[in-house]
Amino acid sequence: MPAPEETTAAAREFLADHPEAEDALAALIERDAQGAPWTFADIALDSGQFGELVARDLATSVDDGYRLENPDAIRAVIEAGAAPADGADAPAEEAAADEGGFAATSSADASAMLSRLPTLADVDTLTLLGLVGTLLAVAGARLVAAPAVFQQGFVVSPANDTYFFRYWQERLAARADGLLDLGLFADMGGAAGTRPLAHATNWWVTVLLGGVDAAPAVAAWLPVVASVCLGYLVYRTARLLTGDVRVALAAVLFYGLAPVNVVYTSVGFLDHQAHQYLWLGLLVATLTALGVDVARRIGHTGAQTAARAHARDATMWIITLGLAVAVAASAHAYGGSPLTFVPVAAVVGLRVALDVRHDISPAAANAPLLGGLTLGAGGALAAHLALGWHESIAAVTPVLVAGGALVVVGLGELWRRVSLPPLALVAAEVVVAVGGLVAYARLRPGDIERIRTRADDLFFREGISETASLFSPDFAVIFGPLLQLGLGFYFAVAVLAVATWAVARRYEPGWLVLVCFAWYYTLLATVQVRFAGQLAIMIAPFAGIGLVYLLSAIDIARPVAVVGRPADSDSQSPRARNEDTASEEGSITSLGLPDGTRVRGYLVATILVVLLFNLLLVPSLVGQTTHDRAQFDAALTVDSHAEGVDREYPQNFVLSQWGDNRMYNYFVNGESRSYGYARSNHEQFLASSDPDDWYDRFQGRVGYVVITDREGAPANTTYAALHEGLGLGANGTAPTGHYQLLASDDGVRTFAVVPGATIVIADPSGEAVTATTTVTVDGGDGDATYEYARSATVADGTATIRVAHPGEYQVGNRSVTVTDDDVFAGNQTTVPSA
Repeated sequence: MPAPEETTAAAREFLADHPEAEDALAALIERDAQGAPWTFADIALDSGQFGELVARDLATSVDDGYRLENPDAIRAVIEAGAAPADGADAPAEEAAADEGGFAATSSADASAMLSRLPTLADVDTLTLLGLVGTLLAVAGARLVAAPAVFQQGFVVSPANDTYFFRYWQERLAARADGLLDLGLFADMGGAAGTRPLAHATNWWVTVLLGGVDAAPAVAAWLPVVASVCLGYLVYRTARLLTGDVRVALAAVLFYGLAPVNVVYTSVGFLDHQAHQYLWLGLLVATLTALGVDVARRIGHTGAQTAARAHARDATMWIITLGLAVAVAASAHAYGGSPLTFVPVAAVVGLRVALDVRHDISPAAANAPLLGGLTLGAGGALAAHLALGWHESIAAVTPVLVAGGALVVVGLGELWRRVSLPPLALVAAEVVVAVGGLVAYARLRPGDIERIRTRADDLFFREGISETASLFSPDFAVIFGPLLQLGLGFYFAVAVLAVATWAVARRYEPGWLVLVCFAWYYTLLATVQVRFAGQLAIMIAPFAGIGLVYLLSAIDIARPVAVVGRPADSDSQSPRARNEDTASEEGSITSLGLPDGTRVRGYLVATILVVLLFNLLLVPSLVGQTTHDRAQFDAALTVDSHAEGVDREYPQNFVLSQWGDNRMYNYFVNGESRSYGYARSNHEQFLASSDPDDWYDRFQGRVGYVVITDREGAPANTTYAALHEGLGLGANGTAPTGHYQLLASDDGVRTFAVVPGATIVIADPSGEAVTATTTVTVDGGDGDATYEYARSATVADGTATIRVAHPGEYQVGNRSVTVTDDDVFAGNQTTVPSA
């Protein structure tokens, strides 16, 4: 039997090598104290740790199992904390000496879940129900649009660009020869241009679920499923950083109910955002996990030992594979993917500077991070070269970031060895970054020009609501975030400022990730509100901290450890003390409810008040993107009419406002790839003084026109003639000869563009002749009858009148019948002589 001193030394070495096993070893001591032998199946150590336990003479074999040697000595080591095994520097005492700010438990005690992969057995029932409930809230918010999306047996996706993705989804799924048609990934045609991964995922999932027939269902539900998965990543990230299940659940709610994020990922919204957000969430979660693990280990052992243990940990390399997947996927998820890697570069540069400042080996502490970036960059480049995916700048950007990271880590290692100031290292990193960009610009000037073009498209397009600033003066600057992100934004900003201060003072590489990404997307959202969707993901954990801090301030929840030092339990009110369970100091890993019905009511009421703006704003903001019943009825009306008169593309092309154009053409002719023609011509068409003049300009390119209500339109324009006058001359407007009204419902006017029949009067009795008939209009409130009268002047003894509607026309005291075939064929009918 070893001496107690030998056991003490062996226990210290064991915990230095396996700091994640501390809790399991403590539990084993309690198990051993029961006096009965135990087996490997009875303990929480893995096989390697158990083997070392026996090899170091900390446990010995007895009949029917094992027993600990000198358990009191092992207990003393755990209570005292493991000392560095190799004489390395002891952990910095900054966190313990700090007063206020983010407590050190945010990266140490609170992150013990990294020691092994989580299972359902690790979560108590109430916490599991809370997680399920918040994820259901994420899904429920995205179903607000369901009544407008599921219409008459169709999936009517919101917005305009969604039909571009549905166009490629169906065409690629139709071409696919099963799930394993790998050749199709390399032959996606125009879909490989700027968002190849989004298109590839869409068609592959469609084929997986049954082929083209499943395309509408996939278009409807894929964004919702992706959002729920992202919600779980937000939960894991927040819990990893704070160790507080309340904060994690609140973060999911703030993300899930952020109006701008809901809009971009609502049911039916098959666009690149759902894909982009999900991979961005995985990117942040993996970077955070790698950073937290290093800080957690330093909380238990020496800096160098911790860094080496981090680099050798198999779990970290599993997370590295997740990082690699996130990097490669993010590069090909959407057109502006190079923007995703700017904060990644900032995280690497600042993290290396933190390593040097705290005398930690950058090479060891960042080995898994470098591995993930390198593997991911290789995957992104391989997809570009082998499959022809995306532009070269999208594939090269992660390569530049990975290469720059390798240089920066090497520079940091040198900096630490020669003991140069960390702030000077940041300046050196900026020089490296600028030098790399200059070299890239000289080597590939074409890519730089393409970057400028993409930047112009991304940041300087006008006429689109999402190009406005999040802090637009139209909403008094400060109310823009409220409308787009809800009240959580203001909670988050305050906590983000504290987190930034804490990261600048202490070694918090996990928090560094979220801080960098949050400030970055705040800057981008300041330029264009379209980036508020990503910002909602980044600020969710900060908003969650703010909410729990508010609840603790009004004494209905236990204080949150990451915003200050938790108060002693004796000083807490009884109701706060029972509100949840803390497994370690500063770590709340089990959800609970406060004592008393009244306090519970206060808790629920406070949360509802905080989320009130989100609950009110989500339906209104989502409603701005959906297509109402009248618009979809117009699409069905055109489709039915085109089929009845045997019109095919482009004769059945629908001209409409560009923001709805893809929807109409998707349901009429399936050609929803572009709205360029509508954007170039629709406004000019409505502003023109004579709609019939445009018939020749269409040159057979337009078969139908849909016009929706607008305010402030001037008189004597095509809009007035068609929308106000129905093309029939109603409301004091001039009747038209090339636009046959098909339906008028709730501010939506639907017309067929027709050659028009011509009525020839050979023996007119005056200088002008008028042909008149009645037209019955199918309206939303019932049929209405209008008089349709077209006139022409006499020239060379005859008059020719062009009409767009069939019917029996009165010409003076004579009549003539015009058929639908006459109207659509442009036939000529002569009025018989009197």
